Amino acid sequence: MIALMSVLAGAVEGAPVKGKKGKAKKAAVEKRAAVVEEEKVAEKSVEKVVDPAGVREWKMSGGAVVEGKFLAYESGVVTIEKAGGVAVRMPVGVLSAADRRVAEECRARQGREPFSAEVVASAAARLDATIEGALKAAGMVPGRAVTDEVLVRRLYVDIAGRVPMRAEVEAFLADGRVDKRARLIDELLHSPGAAMDLFNWMADMLRVKDDPAKGAKAWLYEDWLKAQIAMNRPWDELVREMLTADGRLCENGATGFLLRDAQMPLDGVSNLLTTFLGANVACAQCHDHPFAEWTQKDFYQMAAFFGATDGYHEDLAKKIRRFAKSGAVPKGAASQMLGPNAFELVDGKANRLKYPDDYHYDNAKGGAKVEPALITWEKGDAAGAAYRVETGDPGKLRESFAAWLTHRENPRFAAAMANRLWQKVFGLAVQEPVGDLDDPKGAVIPELLTQIAWYLKQAKFDLREFQRILYNTAAYQREAASVPLGERGEWRFAGPLVRRMSAEQVWDSVMVLTEGTRVDDCLLRRGDELRLFALPGREVTAEVVRGMMARMESEGVRPGVLAAGGGKGKKGRANARVNPKVLEASYEGRTPEQRGGMVLARASELPQPAPETHFLRLFGQSDRLVADSNTVDGSVPQALALMNGPVQEMVTAGSAVVMKDAAAAADDAGKVERLYRSFLGRAPEVAEKERAVALLGKGQPLGDVAWALLNSREFLFIR
Repeated sequence: MIALMSVLAGAVEGAPVKGKKGKAKKAAVEKRAAVVEEEKVAEKSVEKVVDPAGVREWKMSGGAVVEGKFLAYESGVVTIEKAGGVAVRMPVGVLSAADRRVAEECRARQGREPFSAEVVASAAARLDATIEGALKAAGMVPGRAVTDEVLVRRLYVDIAGRVPMRAEVEAFLADGRVDKRARLIDELLHSPGAAMDLFNWMADMLRVKDDPAKGAKAWLYEDWLKAQIAMNRPWDELVREMLTADGRLCENGATGFLLRDAQMPLDGVSNLLTTFLGANVACAQCHDHPFAEWTQKDFYQMAAFFGATDGYHEDLAKKIRRFAKSGAVPKGAASQMLGPNAFELVDGKANRLKYPDDYHYDNAKGGAKVEPALITWEKGDAAGAAYRVETGDPGKLRESFAAWLTHRENPRFAAAMANRLWQKVFGLAVQEPVGDLDDPKGAVIPELLTQIAWYLKQAKFDLREFQRILYNTAAYQREAASVPLGERGEWRFAGPLVRRMSAEQVWDSVMVLTEGTRVDDCLLRRGDELRLFALPGREVTAEVVRGMMARMESEGVRPGVLAAGGGKGKKGRANARVNPKVLEASYEGRTPEQRGGMVLARASELPQPAPETHFLRLFGQSDRLVADSNTVDGSVPQALALMNGPVQEMVTAGSAVVMKDAAAAADDAGKVERLYRSFLGRAPEVAEKERAVALLGKGQPLGDVAWALLNSREFLFIR
């Protein structure tokens, strides 16, 4: 047989090509030869990879080249570090076959060992036992296990941030393996969508915003945060870097978290304590907390760890404003180029924080210098390993604070994040609200809160491994329940809550129905150009600025256009964040389609947050002014957007992936079944199918069936 195939192949290669069939055969042979040659190159490339940390050229399938060293290959995304520490994310599919092999080899050599399936199952069973004990004590019973049909859609929305495609649903239902649920959880947690969904969730928590302050752009911070999530960076390491980063907002993305509140540093301290520790200290910024143990002195002693740090440099900002008015260069270009330089994290030689002049408590004097001290919750906390930090060197106070905050023995750090992730998975935290963990005994199941904090530490703060445990619990895989608001504090997780998809999940579901999974290959990266804004030597002179402008021109960036979005006048600047032409050149991987004035990319790969009139904001995306402020409340504008807006036109158009898939079915019944699978994850009931088929038989367009499913409540809810 092999010999015969060789003879045939030789005959095809050597014989004259006659007609269309002959040309097709020749093309097929040439294509196969090219593939074989590329595989040979791939093997040689892998052989050359001795040090995964080495710098090399990474070739894209389209011919572009990126020079840098391998950082990670996670969630379908390869992260490369270019010169200057710039992290570049790219979908693995855009790399040449040779470099895909290299990325796989690098990952194999560097990868962290995940929990075994047995460890995950055992941990999940222990959490289930705790929940079932609490249910029994409360006279409640666990919900029934859900069917595969319900679970597959729930998992896709909760993990990948979007509804599954019909083929994905049917592949799962047809899988006969006993561990197929655990396998799907692992597959989804490693998918690009998981990283995108986690960024959306984290961006709401961290108040990620394109324009955090006048004159500042946080694009480099956004790029950095996405790269950390794509690399599955442990939570403690990620937070530690955010709190200890130095440099300008246009140089080091990790500075973005603290520079978010550079002009209101005390508010920044309050936010980070609430976000990372669940410490309810906001009131203590002005006076002793009326309902908690925190005093105003406690707050100022914690803030003193940032008392030697400058984030916003008003003297430089004034120079920039004066220079912009001088007319030495175009005013708009000067202010937009130079503004980011005023935002820089620098530690001085002295802690300058003082108590307010009107401080009226006996434990300190108004106007006196504040000595840094760490808060405690219980009597023995201060004796723990986490509290052994140095407070004498003002230049290292942030490092000391970060070491304490992220220490595995910190009394609240692991519990705060574990509680937040439990809320993401189940729709309700073990202790609500997530910003107040001052008294863990107030949790609905205190033992459960202790357990999940311990498992997060056992996972070494690997958020993906921790989520594996939660999704594998029987509690998560039970029927969802609707709990009256008045009883939320008593809910003991007989199952997760029925909840509406977040704004980002609704949008991303629409995107995959319209564009298919290729939408995951559109990765927004806008931070590189910001590096060109860094003032050499921090000098503000016409000569320096003209030099900057020359460098920008050589890089193809016109001064003023980047920040202003290419528009002219106030209107152009106001619409900068949604100008599709500006965004178009900022995508790695694949450039997204544009329809109805909207960019068809995942929510994580759009401006942060979207403009007020965008679909995302209509459906409750946070304005990022306050942490955790997204909403799933319904509204009339939402209903109108789904019934009459450009979004429904995209989904129901014949060019949409979901419509092409349905139209390919052999008969009307098959078309209806495919639409139900795509929108709702389930097969239609007999009556539903008969009614839809009858309408199609009378000439009703197939798009009308899709429109009805898009506008159903079932589509919007995770059940």
